[in-house]
Amino acid sequence: WVVNRESMRLATKNLPNTHMAVSIDTGDAIALHPKNKKPIGIRHAIIALNNTYGKCSVGEGPRYIAHKIEKGEILIEFDSIGSGLQPARLEPLSGFAIAGSDRQWHWAEAKIVGDQVVLSSKAVKKPVAARYAFTMNPADANLYNMDGLPAGPFRTDHW
Repeated sequence: WVVNRESMRLATKNLPNTHMAVSIDTGDAIALHPKNKKPIGIRHAIIALNNTYGKCSVGEGPRYIAHKIEKGEILIEFDSIGSGLQPARLEPLSGFAIAGSDRQWHWAEAKIVGDQVVLSSKAVKKPVAARYAFTMNPADANLYNMDGLPAGPFRTDHW
């Protein structure tokens, strides 16, 4: 599913007037189609209200746009953040991994700093790449904007 999700995300970047409602938080580990379709329908409506009618200030959850590496940390930038970034629950951000030039992935400590997410790991002294929710079942991924819309999976590498 990771490759399918990434293909859909890339299509929205390359095809005009296409959008994607993120639904990684609505299903279960096995079933492709979630039983609870209401959140997905609401997210599609928000996309239409924002992009077609200009009625919502933000139409989607946080979307990766860029990153930079500074002092052993990866700083991730997003658009579509609305009023700001937040974890879905009152717990630390999760679902982020980083790797060094050895291409070995390690779960990252992630924190929101302003409008960015800053990633680090004691196991990766010189990080070169990051991933978010880039697993078969990204149930632990919990980055949202304050409008209640989830961030979609992404990666900064092309390995």
